[in-house]
Amino acid sequence: MKIPGQAQVAAVASTRSDTREALEEAVENLLGRMGPHPDIAIAFLSPHHRERGEEVLQALGGELQAESVAGCTAAGVIGGGHELQGGPAISIWAAKFPGSKVQDFHLELDEDGGFVKGWPDVGPEAGVVLLADPFTFPLDPFFASLRKAERYPPIVGGLASGADRSGGNILLEGSSAHTSGAVGFVVQGGVRLAPVLSQGCRAIGPPFLVTRSEKNVIYELGGLPAYEGLSKVVQGLEESERRTFANSPHVGIQAEKGLSEGKPGGFLVRGVMGVDSSTGTVSVADFVEEGSMMQFHTRDANTAHQELEEILGLESGFHADPVGALLFSCTGRGLPLFGRADHDVEIVERFFPEAPVSGMFAAGEIGPVCGRPHIHGFSASLGLFIQEESES
Repeated sequence: MKIPGQAQVAAVASTRSDTREALEEAVENLLGRMGPHPDIAIAFLSPHHRERGEEVLQALGGELQAESVAGCTAAGVIGGGHELQGGPAISIWAAKFPGSKVQDFHLELDEDGGFVKGWPDVGPEAGVVLLADPFTFPLDPFFASLRKAERYPPIVGGLASGADRSGGNILLEGSSAHTSGAVGFVVQGGVRLAPVLSQGCRAIGPPFLVTRSEKNVIYELGGLPAYEGLSKVVQGLEESERRTFANSPHVGIQAEKGLSEGKPGGFLVRGVMGVDSSTGTVSVADFVEEGSMMQFHTRDANTAHQELEEILGLESGFHADPVGALLFSCTGRGLPLFGRADHDVEIVERFFPEAPVSGMFAAGEIGPVCGRPHIHGFSASLGLFIQEESES
């Protein structure tokens, strides 16, 4: 077996408030580590640099001479071994993938035709990193169409979190800056994208069969009012668990019918939006099909920590030497959940110490459940890039 050249990945970050100075520092570090002409450079910008997208593009496509460029604004960025929330920051991840075809892209919704333009025609042999604007790109329907077509690559990424209004986020693609749609890059050959998802929740109580539901409202669980099922679960909890669940109630909805009950990774975790004891209903933040399995879940810092460690410990046995990684953590993690910075990136770097890591805090994380793309909340989605061997 022969590898046609070694992949190179570098990740840098700058907290300088002046955009030009931050870019000079970051690009100089990248050039010193890997030289010019990376196949892909992806940048994550704090809102402080929102108005300077053209300068970022010039630095990546000009000084760094990246062949493909992607990026977006985010409430916080990850890079240089740190999670940078609340202040000015730029994180850049660049890679040279010998033997790979790397292509950046921009997706837009054709509102007249009702379809998405710009999606690369690739299947499971490729890997995609996707950054979407939450205000202008219909990610849920788009993923539903991909799942229905049953032809899609592994996808990781997140929703841009650098603004609270339409037009406020900046999306970078090639030599262009956009304020709508989605951007990203696709890689084929040479390296393989291995997605890893930690939803940060723990199941409580038994799984239930949803016997009556309408859209996001659950009327019956196992033939009884949904409220009764919830009440029984809560009554069976210790007082401390009860308080934790009351602060952040969630449900796990079976992602694929036919899975064994409680199978790890088989649930889509969604928040509980409301409970009505008079009607016996429980409303959740997603549609729930009758005949699917559902289980109540709780979320807290200890659970999120333990699950991420367990999942990465398992994945490190399968993927011992990734050449690089991109991390997308929810804006609700980091300081708000763990009370300190660097929690997620420290665990990733402990299990994969040779893999440069960059990323962002997202307004929704993209990762697979049962191999199919979905949007998540309060999760950590990780994309590992594994160099493939090829026969001489």
